[in-house]
Amino acid sequence: SSTLCQLCHEKYPCDEIYFQRNTDIPIRRTQVLDIICSSERETTTYKVISIGKPDDRLFDTIPKNWAYDCQDVTLGIRYNSQLSTIGLKKSAIVEIWLSTPPHRIHDNDTVIIEWQPSSVFNCMDCATWTPERLVFNSTNFDKRQELVITRVKVGEVVLLPILHGGGYDKILSAGYPIYIE
Repeated sequence: SSTLCQLCHEKYPCDEIYFQRNTDIPIRRTQVLDIICSSERETTTYKVISIGKPDDRLFDTIPKNWAYDCQDVTLGIRYNSQLSTIGLKKSAIVEIWLSTPPHRIHDNDTVIIEWQPSSVFNCMDCATWTPERLVFNSTNFDKRQELVITRVKVGEVVLLPILHGGGYDKILSAGYPIYIE
């Protein structure tokens, strides 16, 4: 840097980085550090481990279908709120977003969420919802989207997500129910 620091009545550049000749590869950094009422000049030497494209042998141990077999435990759905009490012919809004960005698989990071009532409960047609599907990607994964649920019959309903794409199709949808009382 062009900024100078004083050390023992001598002036030094506050921060210098030295590069291997005719490259962008750093080999050493010298900087002036302020340490509790005193200053020191410290040099850090870098060891260059590798330059250029990594050897293809390093990737041979990674299965070719890793993107399909990978189960990422950080992928999930977030709700506000996961439990709604909705009167007959009334509606409620549930905000939905993803906990982490989707994976990009074959240059596509789109996640589509659709819904189906759980077959565990007797009332499969007690509620309707709009829109039919929500679409997320790595740009809008954390933006809340609204699902409007309307009760059309009396009965307990649990909506389960059907997830497509971005690695989200590997997560267990039963772990992300929306309860309607």
